Amino acid sequence: MLNKAKELFYKGDYSGALEIFKRENLNYEAGLCTLLCSDVELAKSFWTKDKDPDVATRWGLIVINLIYLKVKERPTFFQLRAFLEVYLNLFIESGNLGWAENLISACDIFARYNPESYKFIARALFANGYLSLAHTFLNESKKLFYSDPEAHFIDSQAFFLEKEYDKALFSINETLKCASDYYPALEFKKLIEQKIKTPGRVQRGGNKA
Repeated sequence: MLNKAKELFYKGDYSGALEIFKRENLNYEAGLCTLLCSDVELAKSFWTKDKDPDVATRWGLIVINLIYLKVKERPTFFQLRAFLEVYLNLFIESGNLGWAENLISACDIFARYNPESYKFIARALFANGYLSLAHTFLNESKKLFYSDPEAHFIDSQAFFLEKEYDKALFSINETLKCASDYYPALEFKKLIEQKIKTPGRVQRGGNKA
C-alpha cells in the first residue's frame, strides 16, 4: 500500500496518497499531502499530533509559519539541506506559487543557518524554468562560495537555455577552473562551443521571469 501511496504522490494525486497515509498513521506524509492540497490547518493538525516530532515534521511546521511570512522557529542546517529545494519544487508543481514566493523571501534568514540556501533555491527555480531568477540566486551563492563548481554549472545551463552562449561558455569555464576533471562540464563545454560555431545564432532567449 505504501508503494501505491508513493506512486500517487509522485503523480501529483495528493488526495489519493493522503487516504493511504492516513490509514497507515503516517502523520508527516499525510500532513504534506494535505498541505499540497492547500489545507494548511489540517496539515498543521497532522504535524502536531506527535509529542516529539521528527526533523521533517518540525520543518513542515516551520514552513507553515513561513508561508504566512512569520518566523517563529529557525531551521537547522540539515533541514535546509534536506527539505528547502524539495518543498519549493512541490509548491511550484502543485500551483502554490504564492507559498513558494514567501518561502523564497526568507532566503536571507535561511542563509544564516545554511549558506548554501541560495543555491538550493536557484536549483529549484532552474528546474522549473525560472531562469533569470535562478541567475539572481546563483549570483548570491557565488558571493559566498565562488569556488563551488555546481553554481557555475547551473548558471551555464541556464544561459544555454536562454541562447546566451557566450555567457554559458564563460560560466562553464569558471566551473572547470573549480573542477577541471568534471566530466559533465567538459561535455557541456563541447556542446556550447558547437553552438557558438553555428552561424546565425541568436544571443537572447525567453524565460518565465
